[in-house]
Amino acid sequence: MNQTIFDRYTKEFGTRFLRFQKHKFEKALTKDMEEAGYEKKVFEGKKMLLMKAEDYFYGNLKRMKTVIVVPYDTPERKFWHKVLYYPFDGTKTMNKTLIATYVPAIIVYLIILVAIYTVSNFIGSVTMANMFSLILFLFVIFLVYFMLHGFANHKNVNRNSSAVVAAVQLAKRLDKDERQRVAFLFTDKNKGTYLGAKIADEQFVKEGKNPNVICLDCIGTGSVTGISFNPGNRRFATDLAHEYKDKIETVKLDDMMRVQTPMSHFRKAVMVASGELDENNRLYVLGTGTRKDKVADEEHIDSVCDMLYAYIQKQK
Repeated sequence: MNQTIFDRYTKEFGTRFLRFQKHKFEKALTKDMEEAGYEKKVFEGKKMLLMKAEDYFYGNLKRMKTVIVVPYDTPERKFWHKVLYYPFDGTKTMNKTLIATYVPAIIVYLIILVAIYTVSNFIGSVTMANMFSLILFLFVIFLVYFMLHGFANHKNVNRNSSAVVAAVQLAKRLDKDERQRVAFLFTDKNKGTYLGAKIADEQFVKEGKNPNVICLDCIGTGSVTGISFNPGNRRFATDLAHEYKDKIETVKLDDMMRVQTPMSHFRKAVMVASGELDENNRLYVLGTGTRKDKVADEEHIDSVCDMLYAYIQKQK
């Protein structure tokens, strides 16, 4: 493990939620990738008026055969005691995070209602009443902002700074020929419709390319590591799994599992993630989007990086 790279992307640029944070990250990332021999391209796209995605692509768009995809933005803060994230199952993630996403907002809304019906009865002056109304109005704006955009989480070691670290380390290991065949894509807006993955695949289609895509998601810690794959990509997943140092499970994704994941956009793709298994043997990660996401096993990140490197060597 390169400790400088690890500290750079887990600490110095460990929060990538607001646009200015993303741009600071991009400058550091581009410097590292240029030192590794890669040039940058930017893929941009919008959804309606409020959502803009800015992907960073490093590699030869014409000659690439394999693309390592890393979600670089960091999730919003969840104000809840238990937050479950299922890398291989977008529908289950959506269901499991409903409480963590909406209950805090509902609680704030109820507090506002109680304040309106109780405090207003004790206000005697017009000035105080107007001030109270202004405060409530600001609370409502706060609530709307929270529901639409959220607030930055400041601990994001596992999701997904660890994947950034692995990608940068891997890029620095590749030789000139491998750099022509292997590209790196850092995607933005990794929630909901996964706009960053969508605009990247649209760019690939425009260029007439359909590369092997390896998505990295939450590879920092966990007793179980798995590889999920899109229908028709079992051999791709098996070949990658064969290069892992320990036993690794492969999981075929159905249409419901692919919803609200990057795998819903890429045609020939697998995803690597680590975590624990629930009662139904579904891989989950605990504590992302909270202050608890501050730990990573550096040897584990290295093992994933070694697997990717070994796979690339076999593709010559």
